[in-house]
Amino acid sequence: MLFKLSLTGIRSRFKDYLVLFSGLVMASAIFYMFEAISTNDKFVESTSVQSAKLVFVFGAVLLALITLVYVSYANTFLLTMRKHDYGVFMMLGARPRKIGRLITLETLTIGFISTFIGVLLGTGITQLLSGYLFDKLAIPASGFQAFYPKAIIYTFVFFMLLFLISGLFNHRTFVKSSALDLLKSESSTKWKRPKKAVLWVEAILGIIFLVVGYVSMYEIQKLKSIAIPLALVTIVLGTYFVFNSFFVAILNGLQKSSLAAKGLNTFTISQLKFRINDFTKILSVVSLLFALALGAITVGVGFAQRIPEIAHIQGEYAVAVKNPSAKINHWITELDNKQTTNYQYKKVGNVLYFNADNVNQKPYAYVDVKSTKDGQVDFAKTKTLKLTAKQVNQNDNAKSSIVRMLPPTDQMAKSIKLISGTRFATLRTNSADLKMVKVKDMDANYDTLTKITNEQTKTSGDKSGIPFGGIFANYMVLKSLLGSLEFMGIFLGIAFLAMLASCLMFKILSGTSTDIKRYEMLNKIGTRRSVAKRSINLQILGLFVLPAILGIIDVAFGLQLFVKSGLLDQPYPVFGWSLIAFLVLYCVYYIVTIKIYQSFVVPKTKIKK
Repeated sequence: MLFKLSLTGIRSRFKDYLVLFSGLVMASAIFYMFEAISTNDKFVESTSVQSAKLVFVFGAVLLALITLVYVSYANTFLLTMRKHDYGVFMMLGARPRKIGRLITLETLTIGFISTFIGVLLGTGITQLLSGYLFDKLAIPASGFQAFYPKAIIYTFVFFMLLFLISGLFNHRTFVKSSALDLLKSESSTKWKRPKKAVLWVEAILGIIFLVVGYVSMYEIQKLKSIAIPLALVTIVLGTYFVFNSFFVAILNGLQKSSLAAKGLNTFTISQLKFRINDFTKILSVVSLLFALALGAITVGVGFAQRIPEIAHIQGEYAVAVKNPSAKINHWITELDNKQTTNYQYKKVGNVLYFNADNVNQKPYAYVDVKSTKDGQVDFAKTKTLKLTAKQVNQNDNAKSSIVRMLPPTDQMAKSIKLISGTRFATLRTNSADLKMVKVKDMDANYDTLTKITNEQTKTSGDKSGIPFGGIFANYMVLKSLLGSLEFMGIFLGIAFLAMLASCLMFKILSGTSTDIKRYEMLNKIGTRRSVAKRSINLQILGLFVLPAILGIIDVAFGLQLFVKSGLLDQPYPVFGWSLIAFLVLYCVYYIVTIKIYQSFVVPKTKIKK
């Protein structure tokens, strides 16, 4: 009986639930996708790069934390929406404990349905995008399964646990509530007119907290480990105070200006002011989610764009092979836009002697890495130098960069010297050839370079783990790690966007039952439908724009955290493009919200005067 009542309750408000479902389904779908990639044992075992797995585990944990906040809000909305219905049940004689069990069952049902749909959607997205992801990361897809039972179990366990906790919380709330309180819940409000002095104090505090948060991110080099916790606390507090007071103060000023006398502006501003007071918490959460979503996309894409730049500071040569075999020489001939350099060297005791004539004929390409005052790499001033044998002999860093390309057994040499060809010939030991190859585009030659690197590792028999043989081995690790961060950032951004938009949409639409009366009154006094719709557009535009503005400012300052840490160099061009794409999706949610809202509250019939 309880289960039937629960299903009936969900069916009766199915349209309202759809809004919340969109956020829940998207969250569970992306959570499943991250789990399917990180827990796919055969795929992970067959992949030499483990960093991609760690990135997706981290993404799943981050998504889980944000989902925890989102489900908490979603649960509050569901509770508010059903209070009147449960009050009626109690007035008809249902006991509070029975109602509590009904609520728990209903919450679990919603959680199960949304998670089930999310897993189906997540399987489809994983199947669709896995090929693109693995191509981008240059990871072999052998053994990967989009439909993976372990990921399904983890997703269901996590989301059902969240909904079980929410259901028990709802149960506890309703057991302590009287039927009369539940019936009056929609017609009562906790809002009280704030005192003017308190309003201004909170407004100033909000601005101060935000400034402290932004400065702490900018000064991360000085504040070190305290910078991020300080920024988190102050920005959250600042955001809350700004919505609770600063924006209200601005609206108070607008209400007293001549602008308020035009059309329905007084009504529009009053509605917006009432909503901001009522929506303070949710607008704060939306603003923070907006910043997280936009920031995740910007930082993820920014990391991926730095792969060639970071790889370049490690050296100029993609591969360097000691005494290359016929097979490796054949692969080298297949590389496009390549330049090869051959040096001869001999090992005598703990000293490596290089033939200086080789270096003078074809100077060594050395990447001269410069640093900023903060100790970070200065990519703008870092350049490639062509060094002669004499210049290499005078540059210890250049000699070290040559040694790092040699097999680990040769890297153990204590010193390196470049001597003339005549003297080199007098050394009574066999010489070795070091063939170094530069390519214009490592991505275009990725497969061939991978074959050369793997063959070299295999034939060397080295198990020390010391990197050698050019920068391509490191390039593969960077590509896997930073490419995974880009993929994770984009999808975390999409998940956060779905959550924030569904939170805001649901909160706005949940107030339609009381707003209908106001618009009916406007209709009766002769307000045109077009004017009423324009008023609605402005009210909801304010609720979408204000958190977006604060979220954009958060990201603009927050990027300095990555710049000052040396993780990103020029993130603002990426930020601009990410912002445009993000705002397009955000506008779609805005348009959908005003259309649904107008269909609920604007009277269909015009009252005759």
